[in-house]
Amino acid sequence: MNRTAFFLLGFSIFGWTSAAQAACPEPENKEFATVATALFNCSSARPLKGAEQERKFQIHYDFPQTTPDSSGLPWLTIDPLREPASYMQAILIYATKSNAKPDIDWRIEDNKVESWCHAPWFQALREPLHGMTSERWSRPLELHKLQKDWARNWAVGIYNDVACYGLGTIWKDPTFPKTKDFSFPDGALGIKMLFTTAMPSQVPYLTGSKEWTVAAADDGSTMTMRMLQMDISVKDKRSPNGWFFGTFMYDATQPGDTVYERLVPVGLIWGSDPDLSATTYLEKAAIAKEGWVNPAVAARFYALPRQNLGLFGRANGPVDNPKSACITCHQRALDWGRAVLPKSPDEEQANALLPDVPYDPFDDAAAKAYFRNIGQDSPVPNTQSLDYTLQVSKGMTAFRNWVFTEFPDHAASTTDITPYPFKSSTAENTPANPAALATDEFKAGTTIMNNDLFTK
Repeated sequence: MNRTAFFLLGFSIFGWTSAAQAACPEPENKEFATVATALFNCSSARPLKGAEQERKFQIHYDFPQTTPDSSGLPWLTIDPLREPASYMQAILIYATKSNAKPDIDWRIEDNKVESWCHAPWFQALREPLHGMTSERWSRPLELHKLQKDWARNWAVGIYNDVACYGLGTIWKDPTFPKTKDFSFPDGALGIKMLFTTAMPSQVPYLTGSKEWTVAAADDGSTMTMRMLQMDISVKDKRSPNGWFFGTFMYDATQPGDTVYERLVPVGLIWGSDPDLSATTYLEKAAIAKEGWVNPAVAARFYALPRQNLGLFGRANGPVDNPKSACITCHQRALDWGRAVLPKSPDEEQANALLPDVPYDPFDDAAAKAYFRNIGQDSPVPNTQSLDYTLQVSKGMTAFRNWVFTEFPDHAASTTDITPYPFKSSTAENTPANPAALATDEFKAGTTIMNNDLFTK
């Protein structure tokens, strides 16, 4: 395999076409196992322009061989249903005590006191300076009444040692991920930091927030982004569905010597509130009961067009889709056991099977189909749940699509679950250009963002 061919291998499934964009090291040979392992260990295949001398993002896999002791985790002594803000604060302190130190600054490979890791198979989407990936863009007026422009949002996620053990059970062999009967142990924690291009002049509460230089442009050019939001996801058997999802936001008006002390809890959620619909909300004054939203934060968004953070008052972050809710979105994580190529008939079927944000939130039937409580089940029968962790799900999709596209003879032998029987799964139905997928599917003007609009 020549150098150009390998470089294209790493990210062809995401629609990039220029070999000059590649940054993955060349493998020693063109054998499947060698190439798969090289891509697994690649930190970023995205381009970099104008900041070549800056420190680069380094993928870090610290997968314990045995389940870490989680009995001493500080949030376990706090009742999340009665004291959600205190529960969240304990998690925030735990996550930032070492990672947020200036000499580490979320470079988790430099943290010699604790074990943290990244999720595999995002090399095609992670920008090369901080390992950030593109998130949903914020429309004008979604973040503040002065916000007149679209804002781009990017994020980086890390996992604690308990979660890393779970990731290691899947990726013990980089050429053969095993997802059968997968679930994370209690105490697994994910942290996601979200940064935005929104300026303090339009979103005043961002004044003084943490700034990073991010290579977010398609050509690798950099832009300054500010920390707006921090998400937490924690596996906790006290949740009716097994997980708690929470969100913090930066607020310049809060006291504190550091940006992390000025993070305020937005909300904590443990269920989707299936019975909370447009009808019950508007006609019966129903409220979300399977979560908590900080009333002080909710009040500052109520006057904006979005009105609520999550649909009809469910917990959600400022960057997130106001027609959704944290846990509802994340429970969609699954493994189809096979490739689901972009723009293929299989993808059309997958999209129809997997409940998604209602196009019209005032359609009670559509909303009820999306806002479900599924416990530990998979959101689609006859598929493997990936335990509410979308980075695992998206990484698995990237791996399976790459195998099918570049090494189709290995597709069947690299899954330990039964592939989902899509009706149209034949070679004839493979799209002429299986690589066709925009590098930023959440940007302004795209179909996915247009469908994010309220229709009433």
